[in-house]
This record gives sequence, structure tokens and C-alpha cells, in this order.
Amino acid sequence: MILPDPEKPIRLNVKYDKDASFLAGGLFTDFMISVISEDDSIIKNINPARISMKMWKLSSTGSRPPANVETFSCNKVKDNDKEDGCFYFRDKVIPNKVGTYCIQFGFMVDKIVTLYSEQVIVDVLPNQPVKLVPEIQPATPAVSNVRSVASRTLVRDLRLNITDEYSNHTGIDLVGTVIATIKSSSEEDTDVPLFTGKVKTLEFPFVNGSAEITSVIKKNSVGGRDSTEYFIVFEPRLPALSRTLEPYILQFMFYNDVKKQQQMAALTKEKDQLSKSIIMYRSLFEASKQLLDEMKCQVEEAKLKEAQLRNELKAHNIDVPTTQQMTHIEALLKRKVTEQEELRKKPRRSCTLPNYTKGSADVLGKIAHLAQIEDDRAAMVISWHLASDMDCVVTLTTDAARRIYDETQGRQQVLPLDSIYKKTLPDWKRPLPHLRNGKLYFKPIGDPIFARDLLTFPDNVEHCETVFGMLLGDTIILDNLDAANHYRKEVVKITHCPTLLTRDGDRIRSNGKFGGLQNKAPPMDKLRGMVFGAPIPKQCLILGEQIDLLQQYRSAVCKLGSVNKDLNGQLEYLHTPDMKKKKQELDEQEKNLKLIEQKLGMTPTRKCNDSLRHPAKDVTDSPIPPKRMRRESTRQNRIITKTDV
Repeated sequence: MILPDPEKPIRLNVKYDKDASFLAGGLFTDFMISVISEDDSIIKNINPARISMKMWKLSSTGSRPPANVETFSCNKVKDNDKEDGCFYFRDKVIPNKVGTYCIQFGFMVDKIVTLYSEQVIVDVLPNQPVKLVPEIQPATPAVSNVRSVASRTLVRDLRLNITDEYSNHTGIDLVGTVIATIKSSSEEDTDVPLFTGKVKTLEFPFVNGSAEITSVIKKNSVGGRDSTEYFIVFEPRLPALSRTLEPYILQFMFYNDVKKQQQMAALTKEKDQLSKSIIMYRSLFEASKQLLDEMKCQVEEAKLKEAQLRNELKAHNIDVPTTQQMTHIEALLKRKVTEQEELRKKPRRSCTLPNYTKGSADVLGKIAHLAQIEDDRAAMVISWHLASDMDCVVTLTTDAARRIYDETQGRQQVLPLDSIYKKTLPDWKRPLPHLRNGKLYFKPIGDPIFARDLLTFPDNVEHCETVFGMLLGDTIILDNLDAANHYRKEVVKITHCPTLLTRDGDRIRSNGKFGGLQNKAPPMDKLRGMVFGAPIPKQCLILGEQIDLLQQYRSAVCKLGSVNKDLNGQLEYLHTPDMKKKKQELDEQEKNLKLIEQKLGMTPTRKCNDSLRHPAKDVTDSPIPPKRMRRESTRQNRIITKTDV
């Protein structure tokens, strides 16, 4: 019979709100992860650093994670004692680009093997509608007061879409209109051009998330000053949407004659090319700055983590030198692991009574296997005291108990927990009889303690407290028979005295009777292996905590070194001749753009929208987003080359 190993991980259990919607740039719902063993129980006492979350965008090449997959660490181990062994991933930022993404959780079993969960496929949807934008940015129009329709055409075949703040196309289900209005940057200018038909506004239908602007033509010889800049404001009006969206604003230049229009059209074309080039340069520098800021944040976080773990190591009396850290940590880890293995290999008391392995989750096992006792003398007398119950199989239900009874033809003792009257069970927090209501009635000898307090339960703590609360009740254990008799004689003066056991192997029953073979425990070897096993030595557990801390500290030191190296590399890159040359090119292009705008008589690009009532945000002047919103754009701009411009 091969028994399932309660410490061997076989799968990861992932719980999350499957009905949640994932909006671009928002926060994911909480993910709760637990590691399940061969016996279908949750493995506890796992280092949180061994649990990770990976996320990547699915592509046509398959569902395998790419080399640069983004990895997250868990936020919190547990909320309370009842959720021991559960790991949480909270407040993780959803990517700001729509699409299908894959999330997978991993548990690092050892340095080589990692156990992965099933892949969680999520669809990232557009966020709330924010603004109206062109599908393709049109050239800046230049028109004149002539008969030729081509010279008076402001816009032709323009598609306007609604997007969220991350430029994702949204509002597919919205229906309404887009109102086009010509405005001037100067409130004093009353001679504003009109559209064909001598109208001030035009309406275009908005359906399926976009509006088709087929043709917008200025009325000949109606309104407009020579060499003056005007704006067409395309404003969406959508009855189903409660919020106001940013309009799209298109600059254009107006001239009185076609010759001047043609001359200025060439300048306008040059201006548009310079504007595109400047936007690309600024995007490059902005991405570099965001990457630098992110790297600085990572360095600060790594320093904080390293200092925190160093302080925890000091609390365990472990000092790590500031020089040759990795060499010292590796040597210390090796020594601690060897010491722990030697302690584990040392023989310790164990129960040789075969456990009951048939059955289901409703079967807890035999009483002898449910508890452990560290002290040898206490283990001997308590095991003897419960000798008639040690072979009993504990089940959660009477049905399971009856099934075992039938399978063994009634030869196997069984104890169903659903048949126990729990109101008479002792309170595990109750003080000893000589301490009542915070008052010491007499000074005992022999170090009295409730026998149940010497038990530790590897699993099913709540059920085991019920079982042993019923079996042991308020049984007390003391050093020897003299101490026990003294204790009983004093206790009966104030209250009922429970059964007393001694570490020497004597028993005084609750009725006061003691002596005789039936009240004297035999030597340990006479118990025929029906004895509670000893738990793992405390020093072994302490070494395990120290090893976990050292492994975490080693990872933190490696992480700090890695992010420092990346930061220094980025700083060096920003000061390379290539980047300096790009900065000079940007400065020259901005000067040229300013000169062209002056020749055209146009408002500078960065200020034109601010002059209107409903400004449209200029991407070149956007503030740096907060840290959590920078991660996606930083991730997308990690590789910056000369070909970006």
C-alpha cells in the first residue's frame, strides 16, 4: 500500500471572481493560490517567495510565455489562521491595451522544478470613453476664397473614433451625432468662415463607435480673414453617455487668394512633418525618462527589501558582512542545511501502529497518529492512559464509521465526530483548578499542566481538539506521585479534581484511587509501539526559518545588484553620443517648427487647444503618469534603438 505524501505538491489551486470584468489600466480582481499535496490537502509553511504570477499577451504563435514575460510576487500570505497556506495576488495592474492575455501561477518546488497552475485566460476590455480622435491624423488644411472646390475643402474622408485614455477603440454600442463647428482662437474675431450653405455647423451620424466625415467644404466668399488661423471643432453628442467627451480639434489656415494658399500649403506640409518627427523624438525621451524613473523605484524597493531582511536575520542572531556577501551567505546556507538534515535524520520516537489508509476525506485516521508529544516521559504516560483508544479510527461522519465497521466485520474501533456532544467538551483556555478567577488558591509543586496542552496536531487541528478534549478532558500531568497527591488534596478543598497523571508513570483517578498495576504505566518498550510520535525538533524548525530567511536575503541581494546594474546601464545610455545627437536634433526641429508657425501666423501646437473652451489634451505635454500606470508603457519601451526615430 503506497500512502499519499501530504508534503508532496501535485497541483496549484487558483480561486478568483470569474464574473469580474477586466478594464484596461484598472486593477485585477484578487487571485488566491494554494498548493495542493498528494492527499488533496493544502501544504502549509511555504515561503511566499516561491509563489509567482506570470502574465503575457496571447499571440498566434501559441500559449507559451515569451522570454520577457512579466512576473509578479504575492502581496500577502494569509488573512487569518483559517486561511493558512493561501497566497494572495492583489491590486495587480491590468494591461492598458485591449486583447486576450494569459495568466499563470507557479510554485518553485526546488531550484530546477517549478509546478505551474492551469492557464487563466482573460479578455482586457476598453475602459471608459474619454475623447474623439482621428483614425489617421490628417494634414493641416490650408484653404482660400476661390471658386475651386479643391482649394476650399477642409476635410475629406476623415474617420473619427472614440477611445479610452489608453487609445483603445471603444463606444461601439453608442449612437449619436458629431457636430462640426469653425471657431477662431481670438474672441474678437467675428468674421469666422462658414460652411457651404452658409451654415455655422454640420452634423454627421455617429454609429458603431465612429463617424465618417466624408467632406467638409468652406463656403466661397463668406467670412474669414486673410492669413488667419481657425479651428474645426468636432464635438460628439451621445445621449446614452452621461459624461462629456473631449472633442477633436483640427487647425487650418485661411487665405484670400489661391497663390498665397499654395505657397503656405508647402510650409504647412513641412510643419506637419516636423510635428510628427518632434512627437517621435519626445516619445523616445519620455519613454527613456519613464524607464529611468521605474528603475530608480525598483532600486529603492530592492534596498528596502534587503534592509528589512537584514534586520530579520539580525533578530535571529545572524550577521551578514557588507563585503563578499554572496560567498558568506552561500557558506552559511550550506552549514544550516547540513545541520538541519542531521537533525532530521536523528532517530526520534514514532508510532509503529499501522494507520488506517482505506477510505476518503471523511476518515481522519487512528488516534495514535493524530497527535504528537515532545517530552518522552509525558508521551509514555499519556499513551498508556489512552491505550484502549489508540487503535480507534476517527471519522467525520457516522456513515463513514459504519462503512469501516462493516468492512472489518466489527473488529475495528471507530469514532464518528458527528456523534459527539460538544457542549460538555472542556474549554482549552480554561485555567488549572488551583487558579480560579485569576486567584491563586495554593502553590502547587511538580509543574502541573493539562495533558491536552502537551499535544501538537500536524493536521486537522479543530477536529483533533474535539477528539482529545473528549478523551483527556481536564486530565492533569505532574512530575511524581507525591506532587500529584499534594495537588489533589488541595484541589478537592475548593472543587472537583480531575484524573492526575505523573511523568513517573502513576495515575490518580478522578475518584481518588491510585496504586496497583492498573494505575502504573509500563516502560516505553512494553507499549508495543502504541505511543504518540515526537514532533520535529524545535531547533529543526528554527533552522528552517533561518534557511528561508537566508534564501530570501540571497534573492534580495541578487535583485539589488541586478537593478543597480540596469540603472547604471540606462544612465550611461542616456549620456551616449547617440542620445546627445538626438537631443540636438530635437532642439533644432523645435526651432524650425517655431519659425514656420510664425511664418504661417499659426498658434504654436502646444498652445492652440488651450485657447478654446474645450481643450484637447496634447500628448507631447502629458504629465508623467503615476507609478502603477507607468508599468505598462515602461514595459513596452524597454528596448529603445536608433530606429525608433
